[in-house]
Amino acid sequence: MVRAALTSGTVMAAGDAMCQTIRHRFAGKRDIKIDLAQSARFGLVGLTLHGPFFFYGFRWLDTAFGTNATLRKAVVKTLTGQFTLFPAYTAAFFTYMGLLEGLSLPECGEKVKKTVPATFVTGSVFWPAVNVLNFMMVPPAGRVVYVNVAGLFWNAWLS
Repeated sequence: MVRAALTSGTVMAAGDAMCQTIRHRFAGKRDIKIDLAQSARFGLVGLTLHGPFFFYGFRWLDTAFGTNATLRKAVVKTLTGQFTLFPAYTAAFFTYMGLLEGLSLPECGEKVKKTVPATFVTGSVFWPAVNVLNFMMVPPAGRVVYVNVAGLFWNAWLS
């Protein structure tokens, strides 16, 4: 779990920094300044929420559906995770990030209402493909690391 937390913290901070860099480049700015506080917030969320949440979430899916890698099981696990783990994590992510940004709980609730539906729709395109491969090809011990590599791009989009 510690490895998952550390990996998630690092990848989420890097994904945010990558997004900031891309935004500066597209805006035509030569002097790229990374908002370190923003990247630190992403890193903290990865360390304390994402890594532990998905470490135990994938463990739960493996316990419920087994670890053998068939296409049928991969699809069932993916769909179960997409409709249980992903919505819960997404709501927790935006609430936690809002609190770290100084929002009140009611403001965080509004942020969740505004952002979670679109995030869920977008994530329902991206994550099922990632997770079918995850459950079919990646051994259980490597799943959080694999998801974090895919998450680098996802976190850049979230940022």
